[in-house]
Formats: sequence, structure tokens, C-alpha cells
Amino acid sequence: MIVGLVVWLTNARVSGRWFNPASLWRRHNAVNELKKLLDVNDHDVGAHNDLGRILVDKGRHAEALPHMEKAIARMDEAAETNYFLGLARLHSGDTERGLADVERALEISPGFLYGEPRLALARWYAEAKRPREALEQARMAVKINTSSVEGWLIAGESAAALGQNDEARETLGQARHAYQHLPAYLHLPNRRYAIRARRLLKKVPS
Repeated sequence: MIVGLVVWLTNARVSGRWFNPASLWRRHNAVNELKKLLDVNDHDVGAHNDLGRILVDKGRHAEALPHMEKAIARMDEAAETNYFLGLARLHSGDTERGLADVERALEISPGFLYGEPRLALARWYAEAKRPREALEQARMAVKINTSSVEGWLIAGESAAALGQNDEARETLGQARHAYQHLPAYLHLPNRRYAIRARRLLKKVPS
């Protein structure tokens, strides 16, 4: 068991799939505190918004959805609320409304979260096996944030899936370039994207 744990931790660190126990503990405590607040006052839309956002970040989209729906009723002009509502809906199967919510967030604030909404859409389209839309969103994401290793990677993977090999090679090369120029503290969380870019780059026909 100990050997298996060491192997998993070593592989996680090499591939960039690392976690911060202190951050996990803080979010766990924040969730508990927000739930206590809502037990006392379920009309606190700010608490619903914060709780829903944290749950979306944790990947608990179905659990986040009712909180974001309560928040949007009073915070429909907030880019953040529209964005996290959109993610919750997208990952809960409500595709049409989820996409519209994310686009609404970008209408309110085009530079919101420095291109992260575009990257989130690119990620979702890629997972849904829709490379054309994924490529379009990834292009927009890296136009806002040229240092997005994941954005360049998704663009490269999507272009390769569409047979657009020249663009695939260029964007995968940009992913590696962006990774090399990141501050040291960002290397670990982006390492898995750089590794995938390097591996795929070797397979794309010249």
C-alpha cells in the first residue's frame, strides 16, 4: 500500500496532477461555513453565489446548480454569477442554457477572468468531441491570455482532430513555448499540458 501511494504521488508530481492540502482544507471549511449561514438565512444570495462558485470549482456541478440559480435571481448583471451558473448547467446536461449563461458573462465583462470562460468552453467542447467549436474557443482564449498552456494545447489537439496539421504543429509548439516562459511556481500545475503537447507534436504529420 505504501509503495503504491509513493508511486501515485511521484506520478502525480511528474504529470502535474498535484494538490495543495491547505487549499483543500480552506475550501472545505468555507463550504461548511456557507452552509451554516444558509441554514440561518436561505435568502442570502451572496452566500448562495459563493457556495455555488466553490462547488463548481470542486467539480460538484449538480450540487452547485440550485445555489447558482438562487443567486442569479438577484445577481443577473454579475459576470461571475452568470459564468458559474453556466458551468453548473453545462456540466449538469443543460447545454443550451449553460452556453448562453457563459456567453452572457462575457457580454457583461469581455475580459472576465483573463480568458478563463473561453478556455472553459474550449475544454467543454473538447470533452464533448466537438473539435471545431473547441478550436474556435481556444483561439479566443489564447488571444486574451497568450500564456495559457492549456489553451494552446486544446487548440493543437482540436486542429489535429480536424486534420489541420500546420495549425496543430504551430499551436502545440506555442504550448511548449508558453510553458517554458511561465514563472516557476506555475510549472507544476501546467506540466501535464506541456507533456501532452510534446507527445502529440511528435505524432502530427509534417
